[in-house]
Amino acid sequence: MQVNIERETLLKGISHALGVVDKRGSLPILSHCLLQTNGNGVFISATDLEISFRGFYPAEVAEPGALTVQAGFFNNLIKDLPKGPLALVGTDKATMEIRTGDSHYQLYGLSAAEFPALPETAAENLVEVESRLLKEMIHKTIFSVSGEDLQFNLSGIFWEKVETDEGIFLRLVSTDGHRLTLVDRLLPESGQLDLGEGILVPFKAMREIGRFLDGQEKVTLGLSKKTLALQAADKHLFIRLLDRKFPEYRRIIPEGFAYRFSVNRKELTDTLKRIAQLSSDRFKGVIFNLAADSAEVTFANPDVGEGRELLTMNLESGDADQLPLEVGFNARYLLEPLQVMASDTVFLEINDRDHPCRLMEPGDAHYFSLVMPMSL
Repeated sequence: MQVNIERETLLKGISHALGVVDKRGSLPILSHCLLQTNGNGVFISATDLEISFRGFYPAEVAEPGALTVQAGFFNNLIKDLPKGPLALVGTDKATMEIRTGDSHYQLYGLSAAEFPALPETAAENLVEVESRLLKEMIHKTIFSVSGEDLQFNLSGIFWEKVETDEGIFLRLVSTDGHRLTLVDRLLPESGQLDLGEGILVPFKAMREIGRFLDGQEKVTLGLSKKTLALQAADKHLFIRLLDRKFPEYRRIIPEGFAYRFSVNRKELTDTLKRIAQLSSDRFKGVIFNLAADSAEVTFANPDVGEGRELLTMNLESGDADQLPLEVGFNARYLLEPLQVMASDTVFLEINDRDHPCRLMEPGDAHYFSLVMPMSL
């Protein structure tokens, strides 16, 4: 194998591969990326057996072939080489030589024959969506995925196709048992995406999808054999879906709320940020004393200190005679959805101190975050 390729072009491929390779060392070949030539370029592939990437990058191919190289060391070396063309030369001993100017390096690899076969792109049930739309949906749900190793059915984001009078929507839902986040966005009328009863996409895969979408206008989605496939230009990403049952999330969503308050999003966010600075693993709670025109926000951490702020909040609906209402929350659980919203004002809807509240934007009925109160 002998290839001449621009350093910047090669770095794009290595960057995608590096996010996918197995860094735990379960199988040595999974820490490698595979380089394969075709007539006018190089395919760069990587897999951890759960997520697989393959991208095509233009290059001058002097001699066809295939080889593997450790992705981490390959990336570290290439990003520090000077800009310009690089010569990649493979040997019979699974070694790659890298030449540029007077610089000459060798990296040891493994036989290309050891590299696992990658899935194939589904040929049917495809739909093309705007990358920015899918990227926004990931951004608005990924923070509430469970990080607990034993909560396997909460360790990803649930994808579902929902049909309403308004059209056909792609829905993403995430929960860690303490909060739930849901976003719906319209799918294009052309194309089909059969998600069955829904699919569960792992957390790591969701992050890689976000990176995969960078710089792309549109992406094609397809599903086959428990694998979600994404294609953008000459790049492919394959996701092995989690074989777990996602909770019946609709049961958690209240049918209505006794109170709706409106509050300035920035003021609420800034208040929670200040409180979060004083939080610790033992004490994360904040208490809201909700009145018709204001909320007293208090915080007490016996290891650090305490604080009190008064926020302007307006009661939009509900019986003011039943107020004030005191309720406690984990400050981070409110802060994270607020930080991905964009409106000046947000709604906080609640029934009582024992049931979930809902945060949402006035102009977006298709995105909200439910947060369970804390007992403080």
